[in-house]
Amino acid sequence: MSQKPKINLSDRERALVALLAQGCTDVSAAEQLGISARSVTNILRNLMDRLGVDNRFQLGLALGFLRKANVPGPSVGGEG
Repeated sequence: MSQKPKINLSDRERALVALLAQGCTDVSAAEQLGISARSVTNILRNLMDRLGVDNRFQLGLALGFLRKANVPGPSVGGEG
């Protein structure tokens, strides 16, 4: 049985992941965090490297698996 890798997210990484999980674009997340879109790319690349994944989809899966990202659930009610 393989072990989960140990990873701690900084406050900025946690905030960025939460915004992206809510559906924000890189640009809108950057604006809300007061950083550049390039910084968003660099933060995500660093996370991917630390987790040994190749793309953002894999990053999302890995963070969800490690319970490092709060993934919003489906909305209940009013639509449709």
